[in-house]
Amino acid sequence: MKLRIAAYFQIVLMLLTVCMPSVSAAATLTDISLSLSKINVSAGENVAASGTAEKNSWVPLKVVDELGSIIVYDQTKSDASGNYSINFKVPSGASGLLTVVAGEGSSVANRTMTVAAGQSDTTPPTWTNAGLNSGNISQTGLTLTWNAAQDNLAVTGYKVYQGSTLITAEPLTGTSYNVTGLSAGTDYTFKVEAGDAAGNWSTDGPSITVTTAAKSSGGGGGGGSATSQAVKSTTGSAAVTPNAGGNISLGSDAAVNIPAYALTGSKALEVKIQKLTVTPAIPAGFRLAGSIYEFSVGGESSYSFAKKVTVTLSFDAGSFDSEKTPAIYRCDETKGEWINLGGTISGNTISVQVDHFTKYAVMTAEKEEAQTTGELPAAFKDIANHWAHNSINKLVDMGCISGYPDGTFKPDNKITRAEFAAVLVKALKLAPQSGKTFADTAGHWAKDYIAAAAANGIAGGYDAGRFGPDDLITREQMAVMIVKALKLNMTTEKANFADSENISQWAGEAIAIAVSNGIMKGYPDNTILPRGNATRAEAVTVIANFLK
Repeated sequence: MKLRIAAYFQIVLMLLTVCMPSVSAAATLTDISLSLSKINVSAGENVAASGTAEKNSWVPLKVVDELGSIIVYDQTKSDASGNYSINFKVPSGASGLLTVVAGEGSSVANRTMTVAAGQSDTTPPTWTNAGLNSGNISQTGLTLTWNAAQDNLAVTGYKVYQGSTLITAEPLTGTSYNVTGLSAGTDYTFKVEAGDAAGNWSTDGPSITVTTAAKSSGGGGGGGSATSQAVKSTTGSAAVTPNAGGNISLGSDAAVNIPAYALTGSKALEVKIQKLTVTPAIPAGFRLAGSIYEFSVGGESSYSFAKKVTVTLSFDAGSFDSEKTPAIYRCDETKGEWINLGGTISGNTISVQVDHFTKYAVMTAEKEEAQTTGELPAAFKDIANHWAHNSINKLVDMGCISGYPDGTFKPDNKITRAEFAAVLVKALKLAPQSGKTFADTAGHWAKDYIAAAAANGIAGGYDAGRFGPDDLITREQMAVMIVKALKLNMTTEKANFADSENISQWAGEAIAIAVSNGIMKGYPDNTILPRGNATRAEAVTVIANFLK
């Protein structure tokens, strides 16, 4: 009986591929190929189908179930190189074996995928880093912003509640909302919930209670103002009202300028600048050009603002050579490293805009004199005899990547997609872009670097809303980003490695280009390990290679 069903399915599939009306009489598809981003899926999950066809031709795509019914149909046009890509969603209720068919007539390619029975999406989004903030508070309105929720597939929208009343007519795709129609001097409680494509909604979203600005006081012709005066202090601390802001400095050593509504809530908070006497370790290869300062709001040294504030630090110009450029670095205590923020220099001060507080310092990257061999000396204690020590020193010297507080670089540790994007953007000297590009990068430390990479056509996400910033980057993903960054000419050559069959279709050409241009190399056993995770040493090496 199973053989009869299978035979029937194959006959129906042949009829469908032969008898399906042609999308364009002028389009003749030859040597079409098809690759799927995943072959084991759940109902409601997104799948990317991609491949090559005739240049500038229409490519129809069908998904057929075991009964021979077409459950998905879409079409796209291949580009000037013949590449095409279509994203589709596995329909809810789909199960068993599905066949994906690309092309038409006698020129088709097909792949199968399996939908796990009984595994439709029933999991609502979660709030790992829940946070709801308020800003732009006036007498009648305010702006809510929140950190993105996470989902096993993808978050598709958000609902905002005022008390128990839903105030968003349709789910929001962004992570901010302007609330209007409020009353002056009144407390309001807001809550946000996240939903996915299967209709699952969270019930534990973040909430916040906000007091709107009070009505102006005073009578007669003058009247008072609902907005407090901006505070100014040179003692290193002051109570700052959110709707006023202020400028707090520690003498002439360090300062922060906080615009109105950068602080969240409505109550005054203490903003404090403290010079540290016990300082965190500075990575090898760097030199302090001043003191380390910890900035805090309300006792929180990791406070996040509703809008950017300006941090200004003074530095000692005599502590480094005139050829070296100082920059403000922030301490990422989670990763145990210092991040280069750059900055604008004016005299002996340097300023930079930030959206959260931590520890900050002015440093310079030390460039040691080259040895007689022409090789750069090891800047970290764990790379002296490492095969990538020259490349590591080169990118560290450029300020593209840094080491760890214990004086190590950890060259064989894996590197994430966000970290690689940040190093690549710095190496290319691209300006970081503000604004959210992907739903899962909204509150991420590398969001501006990822946005810059995406804006310059270097990096794409898994889909329109998901970049996977903390996923470990694979070697073939790294190759694609490098080739896009350099805009290298396409090649008809193919990479010839013992494991070339493991190279994903979408990455084959990029790996061939990277290898032919000397940017990437295989391993001694003639493998390329395309789906293996890249190490920090491998990442800096491919970037150093294209900078030669």
